[in-house]
Amino acid sequence: MEILKFKKPSYDIRIGRQFRASLVLLGIAVLFSCTKKQAQEISPELPNETETVTVQNVTYINFAKALFETKCNSCHATGRSASARWTFNGFSSVKDHAARINNVVLVTKTMPIGSTLSAKEIELLDAWFKRNTPEN
Repeated sequence: MEILKFKKPSYDIRIGRQFRASLVLLGIAVLFSCTKKQAQEISPELPNETETVTVQNVTYINFAKALFETKCNSCHATGRSASARWTFNGFSSVKDHAARINNVVLVTKTMPIGSTLSAKEIELLDAWFKRNTPEN
């Protein structure tokens, strides 16, 4: 009676397990790379919440400030990766670079990277720029 011997596979099963584990960890990292704050849509309401923000009354205080803090600050704050191009530090920094911001957000749509603006956010931001970026 002859005993049959099987050849060992040329690949290591452990490598397959490590690969799958790496894919799972990568998927988790990608899933959590965008924070809830970055992903949320800005709710355009006035501070006293009695009047909804419209294209006629949109200002930095009632809309644009929260938009820039949520969508831009993670990369453009002092010391962050994109602060060399433009540093967000309040109304004056936005006002000084309004034409450039308008171009990259509304014209070429190359910003914000890693996030999107809703149709309402785009409409209100466009109206804010057209109203000459009022603060209050």
